[in-house]
Amino acid sequence: MSIIVAEVYEALIEAGVSEPKARAAAAAIPVGADLVKQQDLVAVKQELKQDVAAVKQELKQDVAKLQSEVAVIKSAVFTFSPVIVALLVKLVFFP
Repeated sequence: MSIIVAEVYEALIEAGVSEPKARAAAAAIPVGADLVKQQDLVAVKQELKQDVAAVKQELKQDVAKLQSEVAVIKSAVFTFSPVIVALLVKLVFFP
């Protein structure tokens, strides 16, 4: 059941609005405790900034790790490619 703002309900009744419509209108108005306060928004914004900064840092670390792994793979490919080609040439031409 929703909370009714009594002042609004009474004003609507005095203005001649029917009881069900006055009750529905007064119930549709948010109560002050339900409203988001500016300080709440600032706190959420600060939390989001911290979360984004943490994700950025983690992403930088992951990218650095991937770059080092790619460098190792490139090194392995360029180091062992001549050996593999030599073995294939030997197998094909010198059985």
